[in-house]
Amino acid sequence: MRRRSINPSELKPHKNPIPMACRVDNILMTSAIQGHDPKTGEFPIDKIQQIKLAFDALGSILLEANATPEDVVKIDLFFKDKNDRALVNPFWLKMFPDPKSRPARHAQVASLTPGCCLQISATAVLKTFSR
Repeated sequence: MRRRSINPSELKPHKNPIPMACRVDNILMTSAIQGHDPKTGEFPIDKIQQIKLAFDALGSILLEANATPEDVVKIDLFFKDKNDRALVNPFWLKMFPDPKSRPARHAQVASLTPGCCLQISATAVLKTFSR
């Protein structure tokens, strides 16, 4: 099978019939990644906790896809309030510590699910092909 859906078991699945990510050969693209509690599906009120959970979910997706943060080429960040961009930076720096090896990043304002402050979408190009 050329296309493979990525659905880490520790993450709450999407409400719609879509995977958390999809891998074709060495290309990985995520669906919307939000920072809800993986057990309850609720968004923490604390924005920092919510952002941490979103980055944790991205890490789980990468792991399930046999990818690493080094494979990520671009991340799109969708904010309810663009002033929250600075809250992402500590998690960004933890995931991508080398200033000479970071993916492109684009932040924009979006209408998000009530209670959600951030949604992530990522694209990765992996070193190995998957068939």
